[in-house]
Amino acid sequence: MNSCNPLGKGFKASRCDISLCKDPVYDKWGKMRLIYPIIILFLLIGAGAAQLAPDKERFDIVLHPGDGDERILEVMNNGDSTIFNIAKTEMIGNARDFIFIDVPDDKPLSPGEEAEIKIYIGIPPETEPGVYTGFVYLMESAPPSIPVRIDFHVNVVVQESYGIAMTVDDAKSAYLRASAKDIAQFNLAVKNLGSFRDIASIDAGAMPEGWSVVLMDDDEPMSMPYDLPLNPGATHEIKLQIQTDKPGSRENVTITATSLGNRSMNSSIQAEVEFGMVVRGYDTDILVPEKIATNKSYEGKFKVILDVKEDIRISMHSPDELIVIPQSQMVTVTPEEPGLANFTFLASKAGEYPLTFQLLDSHGIPMPEETATIVAAPPEGLAVLTGDDIIYGTIGTLALFGNRSPSIFMVPADEISDDYLQRLQSYLEIVILGNGSVIPSHVEKKLKDIELKRIQSDSLFEESWLFTKLIWDNGTSNVVLTTPREADIFRAYKIAMNEGLPMVVCRGNVTGASIEAIEEMTRRNTTLSRAMVVGRVEEDYTKALREAGVLLEEVSA
Repeated sequence: MNSCNPLGKGFKASRCDISLCKDPVYDKWGKMRLIYPIIILFLLIGAGAAQLAPDKERFDIVLHPGDGDERILEVMNNGDSTIFNIAKTEMIGNARDFIFIDVPDDKPLSPGEEAEIKIYIGIPPETEPGVYTGFVYLMESAPPSIPVRIDFHVNVVVQESYGIAMTVDDAKSAYLRASAKDIAQFNLAVKNLGSFRDIASIDAGAMPEGWSVVLMDDDEPMSMPYDLPLNPGATHEIKLQIQTDKPGSRENVTITATSLGNRSMNSSIQAEVEFGMVVRGYDTDILVPEKIATNKSYEGKFKVILDVKEDIRISMHSPDELIVIPQSQMVTVTPEEPGLANFTFLASKAGEYPLTFQLLDSHGIPMPEETATIVAAPPEGLAVLTGDDIIYGTIGTLALFGNRSPSIFMVPADEISDDYLQRLQSYLEIVILGNGSVIPSHVEKKLKDIELKRIQSDSLFEESWLFTKLIWDNGTSNVVLTTPREADIFRAYKIAMNEGLPMVVCRGNVTGASIEAIEEMTRRNTTLSRAMVVGRVEEDYTKALREAGVLLEEVSA
């Protein structure tokens, strides 16, 4: 670890050595005026395809004046498109001067990927004892996502001879939902706040009937009360595991750590767990899209899993506006093979419709009903469908900044699933970027009753310009020009992403269609006047722009 202490002189890090951190200096009053309009804007337009999900939304911290600490916040992209940069607002509250948040710079998060954000807490020696609070919002910088709020409660206490602090998952209370057979596990952190070596005696309060708790220290189970020796200022982490033999309930478990040096000093946490019901030998899975386009057919599946061989009749019921074919069918289920009912449905008008599945076994005994909700709306908007390779993927992604702001779908040519095709049905217009090797021609046949336009050419230069002309229909004053070299494409993409510009890849012939597109872009409402050139672009490409009156400027990222 780096020996540098970002908290400054006079602070000591109580949990570990603190590495370098950097936190921008903000214009305090300017930020205070802007933060709430920004958050409201993100809430209004934040239903994007990428979304940050933190592993916790609150930190409870106990420190002495002059102390420092470090925590980790893990965030995941649980959406279906890449997050290119994580942004944060200014800290609000009287704890703002104590907390420093180090957001990773320029680290893209693909769907399902995680990132660590380091949080440093430093209490100046002259700080008065008391509780200090604050909160900050994290979000994707562009395109926007719904912001997530992270709260901080910092309890500054006077250092005495003895004292104990305890948190569960970095807070004073935590909640988990578990299946019937799971073990719910929490992370406990016990800290000696006193000046002397102490023993923290950890015990559980009254347990609900059928519930049990175990402390795990270094993967070894410990009976309670568990006496944990702690040096002054030391923090020790242990696991709290909760089980039940009576699932289907939700309970609070109280854990208390008491100082044996001074039993009046103690700290308690609340661990709340909800265990699901046991469903023995029976399960179902409804596979239908949540949102569909009106007057278009969709495929659905209903899966039944049993631990015995059985014939199950599945009947589907829906409002008249949601037509389901067939409405009833028989499936055979075995312990090895689930029963699968396939059906087709269509909504004749917009609305929110319940779909109910009724199940009868071979003896006529009903099983519990299952339901799903389907939202139908008229097709609307524009989608861009292109390949997921570096060239077409980067050109397509930048369409987010175009005047028409389409949704972007980047897929491998040989892996365009039925799920993707069903999602595309909800759009009024689809632009396919690339020839049949990028997006196969059979895809067009499956996209029925949709306005389709394919941009394809033997010249990528021409494709780039035709795509720019279509998506930036009000025009753009700048464009980024690059060679097809991978290094140049990466540099050009960074510039285009930061500036919100289209990117043109100079590969293939300078065709008449590409020259016509360039000239038309110079006559749009927003006139094309500058091309930012990345790499050694050949003379034929730059000549076409100069002759159209476009200024060329060599840039580097």
